[in-house]
Amino acid sequence: MKEKVFSKFLRRQVLLIGLLYMGDYLFFFFEQNYFNTYLDHVLYLPELFISLMVSLSATVGLISMPLWGIASDNTRTKYGRRRPFLLFGIMAGFGMVLFSFAYLLFGRTEIAYIWCLIIDVLLIGIASNAFLVAERSLIPDTVGVEKRGRANGIINSISYIGLLIGVAFLLLGNELFGIPDPRLGATGTIITPDGHIILLSTGGLLFAIVGIIGFFFLKEKPVSELPEKKKFFTELRQTFNIAELKSHKEFFKIVLALVIFQSGISSIMPFLFIFIFDQGLTTLQLLLGIAIAFPVVFAATIYLGRLSDKFGRKRFVPISMIIVSIGYLLMPFVSGNYILFMIGLPFVLVGVLSLVTPLNAWSQDLLPEDKRGKFTGILNIVNTVSQIIGSFAGGIIATLFGISWIFVLGPVFFLASIPLFLKVKETINL
Repeated sequence: MKEKVFSKFLRRQVLLIGLLYMGDYLFFFFEQNYFNTYLDHVLYLPELFISLMVSLSATVGLISMPLWGIASDNTRTKYGRRRPFLLFGIMAGFGMVLFSFAYLLFGRTEIAYIWCLIIDVLLIGIASNAFLVAERSLIPDTVGVEKRGRANGIINSISYIGLLIGVAFLLLGNELFGIPDPRLGATGTIITPDGHIILLSTGGLLFAIVGIIGFFFLKEKPVSELPEKKKFFTELRQTFNIAELKSHKEFFKIVLALVIFQSGISSIMPFLFIFIFDQGLTTLQLLLGIAIAFPVVFAATIYLGRLSDKFGRKRFVPISMIIVSIGYLLMPFVSGNYILFMIGLPFVLVGVLSLVTPLNAWSQDLLPEDKRGKFTGILNIVNTVSQIIGSFAGGIIATLFGISWIFVLGPVFFLASIPLFLKVKETINL
């Protein structure tokens, strides 16, 4: 009789962590899209105000996530060390609801903007990173190295449901709450203040619910099986200890490789929906494209997770990146060619969504067992630095050559990261 890959308990744990990731994807899809449209559509503020809010929020995440990681590593309660931090999802979700009422509460644009800054940068920025560091530490805490790739494949596949729900809300929100832009000389549509309240309240409520579900139903190791608790400030000082950092050189190698790789994704993602909507597709054509692309994404995510467990983390990284890059290079030529668009879109989505599956498992393998929370927080450098590099590179290329040429950047960064990944040690015993 063939042995099951996951026990019933582990399967339940993986599905619950997947639910947390699904809520995470949906919440941050709403934050990255509807918070920005709120400043534009409701407060009528120029892009500079959006950039300021996004930059400050990213800075708070960069600082707070390692601190929350240290706190979660050294939390000892009967509920576990990670689960209590999932309840910060309630605070972050409530913050999203409060954000939507800024104009209704204050009326004046300047005061409403300050309110939005306080909510997004401080309340959501701090609370959501407490949730994130606990959520991301749960996979290496729960799943052994030999099954971690498959677990990441399942968890990432579930999380994409959150992304699909977010896209559905984007289309539905535009259909139900979109009105012609009333500003002088403006074209296109904007979403009404009432529409933003309904959409953001829904996103905030769902995030709070998944945090509560995770807290009540996930299981963690008993306190007796956890490493010895350490003092917060002692651990914080050790973060800047050069000798300790050198002892984790493999971890920092993969951080560097991931920064380059993720910069390719970050050069595409801020402009992807703008590019798609610039194609003038009907809602039906867009839905058909999603219906074809996402099954490919789900299959690639699961398959890459299995391969990374069976053959090692690094073996299929180069060939996967090269294959995906070929698809990216089709995208600058899709204008007016719907068939070519349908062929290229699955490659793009596999690149931005599926390739991270073995890479996530690999980086989780390299987290120190007794400091996974702190090093998960340090790993957040990847997202912050890559956003700065990728968004500026994409913006420059889009400005100089047109938005369709951003897809050349993905392969440039992907291929540049391959030699760096090949220098990181393999973590699977083959």
